Amino acid sequence: MLKSDHIMKNIILKIFNGDFKEGELLPGEIEIATEFNVSRTSVRTALQTIANKGVISIVPKKGSIINKIESWNWLDPEILTFFSLEGISPVLLQHLLITRLIFEPNICAISALTSTAEDLMKIEQGYLFMKQSIQENNRELFIKGDKIFHSSIVNSCRNPFLSSLDAMLSTAMSISYNRTLEQKLTDSSVAVQLHGELFEAIRKRDAHTARELAKELITNAITKILSDKELLHLINNLH
Repeated sequence: MLKSDHIMKNIILKIFNGDFKEGELLPGEIEIATEFNVSRTSVRTALQTIANKGVISIVPKKGSIINKIESWNWLDPEILTFFSLEGISPVLLQHLLITRLIFEPNICAISALTSTAEDLMKIEQGYLFMKQSIQENNRELFIKGDKIFHSSIVNSCRNPFLSSLDAMLSTAMSISYNRTLEQKLTDSSVAVQLHGELFEAIRKRDAHTARELAKELITNAITKILSDKELLHLINNLH
């Protein structure tokens, strides 16, 4: 790993952990260079990378300021990785799940209109892995299957803008698993059945049913995680 990458990851993790807060200045280049025993060039490279991710703003003669969380590039793969590994605030989780509800049903509807035979094979393979995982009580296989299922649906749309959302949606699902996936996978058989019905709707080119089934899948996951009645009311009104 490059020294600048090591510095970048450590600083972002500290920001995620709350060691540095919105509006605060990061330590200066010399202080960071001393802490990590690296050159100021490595520090500058690291800070520029963090700035490119929207996490900080580098202000001449002032320093590096932590930006508001809304300014961060949440489609950046590294930001999403840190996000999933370091835990998540309830507010951010709500935003992430609502974003998933906004995009995924329509992505499934588009897939029903655009998917090829090859796409359908990949989507079905994901579903079959999930089905097999229930029989074997294999969590890793369940997660693998679900990831293949949903990523294949996104890719079947052949829309580069939607494809750029794939990492974000995958992160949303990974976090959902940590909160909702039952220890005994047979308790998730209803969700797997819904995935099967969703695959059939896509295969039959039934965009309306695909959209409604995707909404049901995501809403079920949301209601397992969130307890805010007003938010749940808002989500129900999105149907």
